[in-house]
Amino acid sequence: MDEGDPRSASCALLARATMLARREGLPAAQEFAELVAAATAILDTEPRELRPCDSRGLPGGLVELPDMLTVLVPDLHARVDFLAAVLAWRPAFDGRPEAPFAELLARGKAQLVCLGDAFHSEGPGAAERWSAAYEEYLGGWASHAAMDAEMARTLATVELVLDLKCIFPRRVHYLKGNHDNITNENAHGDHPFYKFAAEGEMVVSWFAQHYGSSLLAAYRAFERALPIAVRGARFVASHAEPAVPLSRTDIVECRHRPEVVEALIWTPNGAAEEGSVEAGLTALFGAAAPGALWFGGHRPVSGRYALRQAGRFVQFHNPVSWPVVVLMPGADPDPERCVHTLAMRA
Repeated sequence: MDEGDPRSASCALLARATMLARREGLPAAQEFAELVAAATAILDTEPRELRPCDSRGLPGGLVELPDMLTVLVPDLHARVDFLAAVLAWRPAFDGRPEAPFAELLARGKAQLVCLGDAFHSEGPGAAERWSAAYEEYLGGWASHAAMDAEMARTLATVELVLDLKCIFPRRVHYLKGNHDNITNENAHGDHPFYKFAAEGEMVVSWFAQHYGSSLLAAYRAFERALPIAVRGARFVASHAEPAVPLSRTDIVECRHRPEVVEALIWTPNGAAEEGSVEAGLTALFGAAAPGALWFGGHRPVSGRYALRQAGRFVQFHNPVSWPVVVLMPGADPDPERCVHTLAMRA
């Protein structure tokens, strides 16, 4: 997409997002494969100043964000409509509505960070759909309407994420979550997943049958190339609460440290080492740490957000609403002011 005319570029992006949010079918294999390959190539060649390289010369696990307007989006879980709504949203500063967020991205005035988990819907209707899909799985996919519906929502979400990374490679970042494990591996900091049914096994089986093992492997390579944390001027964000204190080097080297990946994508509530966030913020910010906060999702909250780790970790994933975090440049984050809930579409 041509960014030369930000308004035209944003209109085209919003039209694409709306189409994906309304689409009921599945993407064509060739088009999806090309999009996966393009996004993976971007991840593999991200500039060092944005994503410092690890000791083997590969882009590391940490994204160093410039100090500018930043929007954080929690776990997606097949909610392409949520991500489309973020792009269409007109944030208001000083009471004055801005242009759509997609246009702010196109003008280079904002950046977007998604905290992972594109796969496995979990909101209203998900349990029933997964239960029906599980019966289809047990039947060897002789019928697969329920699973097709689930994967249509999921892959539309993935396509929009990939589109955004390809259009705005330096201003859009997608972090790995624990559900970003399309092959359901028990390796590299990942673990197999099930909640309502055998979701992990079902996705592997369905995807291989519909798109083949080569595209399955290609998408897994995309997941393995993802960063696991971002650091802004006054904040850090990752999918989950850090299980243990982590330094900048720990995060950068995560491709070769599966325990670090696990520590930032799998941590249950109450399982993190006491003080892990405080110690991590001190390691990452030094003397500037007192005003900084760490943001994440992973475990659901009942309202806008929940505070953990003596208020230093802000958890804001809500599977039945659309929360975002809006972080302003030059300001300490305050969850009461920076966590917003977008209006959900009927």
